[in-house]
Amino acid sequence: MLSIIIEAAENFLHNQIELTTKKSNALNTDSQMRTVIASIDVKMDDGEVKTVYLGFDEALIKEIISVYLMEDDADDETMQDMALESTNMIVGSAKVLAEAADKEHFMITTPKFKAIEEFNNCTCSEISVLSTPKDSLVIGIKG
Repeated sequence: MLSIIIEAAENFLHNQIELTTKKSNALNTDSQMRTVIASIDVKMDDGEVKTVYLGFDEALIKEIISVYLMEDDADDETMQDMALESTNMIVGSAKVLAEAADKEHFMITTPKFKAIEEFNNCTCSEISVLSTPKDSLVIGIKG
């Protein structure tokens, strides 16, 4: 599942926001980045439920806001709303990509805002980081 969500996130960042990405499998634990974190539950065909976490570094979510809302000075509430909307777009796109490739099939719930803090431990079983010129997007899967 992680690979299809990474593909959807790369498509979103490249095609919608016009940012290049570089993938890594490690969090930068030395940084104290202010990260807007949202989650969405995914129910697999076999009934297993996984939680997908997306952590948008503040500079990245502000770039997304600038592209979609043409705002240059976003407040915390706007960043939260855009993180929720971006999470829905990315995981929704992953669902379509998986079904089109006849891979995993899953249902998604409504995204939830988690926190604005350093993304350091969601007790995720899988983590990947997409670095962009505007900081990074952390993708974690629990379950």
